[in-house]
Amino acid sequence: MLNKIAKSKGFDWLGIAIVILAAYFSGYIFENLDTITHWGGISAFVPFGIISVIASIISLMSDRLVCRIKNLGNWIGLIAVVTSGTIDYLLGNKGAIFTYPLTFIIQGWAIKTWMHSERFKAAKPLHGFRGGVIIVLILIASFSFSWWINALGFTQENWLFYTTVLVFGLSLVANIFNALKLTMQWPFWLFYNLVQLVKAFIQGNYANVGKYIYYIVNSLAGLSLWFTSRFDKEQVKS
Repeated sequence: MLNKIAKSKGFDWLGIAIVILAAYFSGYIFENLDTITHWGGISAFVPFGIISVIASIISLMSDRLVCRIKNLGNWIGLIAVVTSGTIDYLLGNKGAIFTYPLTFIIQGWAIKTWMHSERFKAAKPLHGFRGGVIIVLILIASFSFSWWINALGFTQENWLFYTTVLVFGLSLVANIFNALKLTMQWPFWLFYNLVQLVKAFIQGNYANVGKYIYYIVNSLAGLSLWFTSRFDKEQVKS
């Protein structure tokens, strides 16, 4: 069932529909750049909401193709990093000028790694003492960097600060494991989406609730397909 979801084109269209409908019913799709930035002038004619929706769809398709173990997803991910980073910065995330370039580099690393790996198949999991050390170092480095970079942008350590540190740290870990083409990335994406779902409920941002439920299902589907790929590559390709 989960493998079918991972490979389903219909599930792709469902995700796109969720993004568009959430933006439409929240009114966000009608926002212009001046509403967000108050720059005035020509910014009032820039359809910021529509651009954000397109950026969300690009990001979604990147995730879906990576879920199918297709390197095209990483290439599209480069575009998603640039568009999402720009939008986040305009929305007030001044730390985006530090965090997104790092994500861009990791995304490029993923492309290179995948190009020199077996197609439609995850890499062998990290085992033994050496594997454990590598995993621990990735976790420590990712969350330490997340704490430091977010401390530069926040004026106080409140629940939003800690949530942001957790979310960015999880995304860093997952992106690094993706660059190593490891199935281990998917539990971190799952936890990441669960945290984002809780955050959406707390903030009353119900437009994001459906989106993150969708991403939770996608994370489970990715985990299933990637695990399967280690034993049955032909089933993954179909």
